[in-house]
Order: sequence, then structure tokens, then C-alpha cells
Amino acid sequence: MRFLSNVAASALGALVALGLIFFLLFLVVFAVALSAGGSETPGVEDGSVLRMELSGAIPETAPDNPFARAFGDESSTTDLRDVTGALAKAAADERVQGVWLELEGVSAPWATLQEVRQALQQFRQESGKPVIASAADFGMGEKGYFLATAADSVFAAPQAPFEFNGFVTSVSFYQGTFEKLGVEPQVVRAGTYKSAVEPLIRDDLSAPNREQLTEVLNTQNTQFLQAVAAGRDRDTSALRDLTQQGAILTSANAAQAGLIDGLRHRDEVKGAWRERLGMETGEELEDVSLSDYARVPRSEAGLETGGGRVAVVYADGRIISGESPDDFNFGNTPAQVGSETFAEAMREARENESADAVVLRINSPGGSAAASEAMRRQATLTAREKPMVVSMGDYAASGGYWLATAADTLVANPTTLTGSIGVFGVFFNANSFFNDELGVTFDQVATSPVADLGSLARPLSSRERRLLERSIDTTYQHFLEEVSASRALTTAEVDSVAQGRVWSGADAKRVGLVDTLGTLDDALAVAARQAGLDAASVSVTTYPRAESFFERFVQSASAQAVRIWTQATPSAAERALIKQRRFLRSLARQHGTAQARLPIELRIE
Repeated sequence: MRFLSNVAASALGALVALGLIFFLLFLVVFAVALSAGGSETPGVEDGSVLRMELSGAIPETAPDNPFARAFGDESSTTDLRDVTGALAKAAADERVQGVWLELEGVSAPWATLQEVRQALQQFRQESGKPVIASAADFGMGEKGYFLATAADSVFAAPQAPFEFNGFVTSVSFYQGTFEKLGVEPQVVRAGTYKSAVEPLIRDDLSAPNREQLTEVLNTQNTQFLQAVAAGRDRDTSALRDLTQQGAILTSANAAQAGLIDGLRHRDEVKGAWRERLGMETGEELEDVSLSDYARVPRSEAGLETGGGRVAVVYADGRIISGESPDDFNFGNTPAQVGSETFAEAMREARENESADAVVLRINSPGGSAAASEAMRRQATLTAREKPMVVSMGDYAASGGYWLATAADTLVANPTTLTGSIGVFGVFFNANSFFNDELGVTFDQVATSPVADLGSLARPLSSRERRLLERSIDTTYQHFLEEVSASRALTTAEVDSVAQGRVWSGADAKRVGLVDTLGTLDDALAVAARQAGLDAASVSVTTYPRAESFFERFVQSASAQAVRIWTQATPSAAERALIKQRRFLRSLARQHGTAQARLPIELRIE
């Protein structure tokens, strides 16, 4: 029976793999057909409205995805530059009469939202064209409403949820989990505020961490209330009272409080557009989608081109050593930027003779200290040859800030999370886990007392801890010196605002860690001016080169096929060992390496 069950499991695995291969071939053929049909420049009718459907995240970069385009998922086919670039084109394009902002569950971080909101405001100021924001029965959260307040009119569906009740950030703690597993995280850190390790060793926030998170949250709340007050012509203190005295949770209550202009279904919002554009009742409203309009050339929209070129090099994601991994796995893991991939991208930008300046766009919470230093070195080499400006996205913290020190001019968004100048190392003692869970014991011979430093099979000795503390402190001191040289501050002055503390972009400017507040477009303008270019007409080249949809799809498909195969064929005992291996591998990624990064997760909702 055992033999027959193994044969059946193997046969099932083979059938699943073969079926997956045929399915993937079908998808590839289908995608090729879609791409061939979507290569032409989209047409834009006179009197059109730019329809911007924003939902979910707004990534820094997004590859062309014919499947998403075919099924109308604009969030998978457009990125931040597409959004802001489309608004700039629409402001000059005489064929476009306005912007319809359709919001459904926007979840992008706040710095990204501020860039989009500023682009909406600039569109209105430069063109005088209307912007109408609406949300269907899905409702409108505070992130969506933040964008909506840049519009002339804001509508929400009747009976839909609406969120206006303040902000919170939560941190998950795993001390109890490690205790149950028999794993002891042993932490060495430099920086009073370096809170990335707290989820591993505590069950609540420390006083310094609570202090810094409170400051970040207060800055976010102030930015939000000021934006709403300006957009809706309301008093900031009155808006603050609304969140303190009673939360607004329905669109009807939002309309009563004057936060929106009325309750309308989608077809009724179309009616508002017809009225605004002077159209006849029943006349069809012409519109062009964001994903289509993003592919319209700037010259066709009436914008000047040919005023020089600026290269934008992206450092997007957690910093790791080696190459950036394939992240086309259906959104299952956060983005990561590898030191070797970044180095190649920076080298290409440096050697590109047509690029007159470089903008280093950092959207990273940090990561490996060694990888951060390797990346900083490559950025420094570029800054010696061409004007280089750093643009900070949602995060440019810890290792991300380390990388930023390569440039003289740092531009941050007011709600960028930056600073976090500190270092830590985690060494896991999994002796109880091996003994109690797996029944594994260890014995060894060695030539010195510290030959097996960092072993998972035992705790650190006092001598080893002193050695590691000295190593972490040395790395932290080097971090301080790099910031000191970059910011023209003494190491003592840097240390006073470092200690691992996280700052908002607005507060980072106040303490001297950034130079100016602005968006990626603002940073492009600064770089253009430093290179003696006309900022209004520069072209942009981005690095690293985006892999095509098919390259990423095939890589992901191969990995998915391997995973399905391995899950279908092992016995129960083998599956248990695979599960344990995955857990140990997740610990090994952090074990024994100096890390300069933010807490495990920091989200403001």
C-alpha cells in the first residue's frame, strides 16, 4: 500500500506539472496577442475626460502587463510616474477637458499619495480644468479622501462607508512565538531608538519607540488635516474636533459634515460631468483611461521635449546583497533591491553620455549594512562625474539613508520615513527548537573558543557578545561619519539626531537630515537646473532596465512549477521537514549580519 500511495503521489505531481506547463503556454500566446494589439498609441477624442481609476498600491515602477490591461486592472499596469506624468500631459492637452478621479480602496503609503495629490493640484492650477473625485459603493477611506480633497467636487455613493476617524500604527510582537518555539533572539544594537529588533524581544513598545512613533503619527495627522482644510475650505481645528468627538463612518454623515459635496451613484457622477462640460442630456461622455493615456507621447499632448536627459536610478525595496530577485510572484513578497543589480544600473547611468544628470530615487527601509555601503560607493562614483540628486519616496531610512549620503542634495516628501541611523544584529539561539521539536543534538571540536561564533545551536557567551557589540558599534560609527561628511555636521551633531530614530521628512528637514521637501518631479527639476537644463522639457531614462512582462512571467512560472512539484511528491515526513526548513531559512536571512533597516512593518492607517 505504501508503494502504491507513493506511485499515486508521483503521478499526481507529474500531471499537475504538465497541466501547469500547458496552461502557461496558453497564457504566453494569449499575452503575445494582447501586446501586439496594444502597441499602437491610444487615440484621444476631443472633449475627453481623463479617467483615473486608483485602487490598491501605486508602485514606484510597474512593467507592462498585457493581462492586467486586458482585464482593466490599471493598478497593475501604471506606476507613480505614469500617474503624475499623465496629469502633466493632460494639463497641456487641449483634447482633455478634465480629470475624473475614481477611488476604490487606495492603499499606497502616504508619501506616494502626497506626490499624486500635488500633481492633481498642479493640474488644476496650470490648466484651470475641473477635477471630480468619486467613490462607488466600496466607500472611501482616509487615503482616498486625502486625494479627493485636491478635486473641485467630491462625491460618494449613498450608504457607502466613509472613514474619518484619525490614524493608528500598530506593531506586531513575536516574543511569545519564539518562546513557544524554543528560539531565543539575541540582539546587539547601536541606537536607543533602533526599534527594528523590538518585535523579536518584547511584547509591547518601548518608551523611545513610542515617542518616535507618536511624533511620526502626529506629523501625518497634521499633514492630513491641513490638506483637508485647504481642499475643503475648512478650519483645521474644527476638523481635528470631528475626529476627537465622534468618528464619521458613513458617506451620509460625511455629506452632512461638509466633507463631500453630495451622494451620487456612478451614473449620476457622469451626469455631473455632462453638466460641467455643457453636454446635452444623454450625450455620451468621452473618456480615456489612465493606462491608455500614460502611453500617449508628451509631444502629442503639446509638451516640449528635447531639453536634455536625466537618468533616474531606482533603489526600491529592502536592501540585500547580490542581485535583485524576481519579484513577479503575484505580490506575495515585498520588493528587494540587490547591491549588484543596483551597481550595474548606476554604472549604466554614469556611462550614458546622453544623461546630463542623475536622480537617485530611494524607496527603501534599509537592510544589509554591507550591501548599503556597496551601493553607496557606486552612487558616490556617479556623483563625482554628474550632478546627482536624491529623491526620497515612502521610505529612505537606515540603509536607505546610508545610500542617500552619496548625494549633496536630498529631497524628501513631508511624510517620507527617513533617518533611522542605527545598526543592529540578531543571533538566534535555536538549541531548544532543535532538541525539543526535531530531536537534533550537536557536538563539535574547535581550534578556538569563538570559532563557532553565531552558531544556532547555543547562546552567545559574554565574550562573544562583547566582540559583536564592538563590531556593531564600529559599523554605527562609520554610519555617523558618512552622514557627517555628507551633511556638513559633526559626528556628535549627527549622533544627537541618529540613535536609530525614525523621522518624518518634514522633521528631517528641521534637524538637517534633508535639504528640501518635494516630489520626484521636484528632484528632477533640481537635477536639471544643476546640469544647466530646461526642467520643463527634459526627458527621463530609468534604471534598472525593466524586464519585460514575459521575462518576469517565465521566471515566476518556473519557480511556481518547482514549488507545486515539491509540494505534490514528498511524503508526510518530508513535508514536515520542508516546513521546518522554511522556518529556519527565514531566521537565517537575518542571523549574524549587521542590519540597518526600519522595524519589521510600519504602516499608518
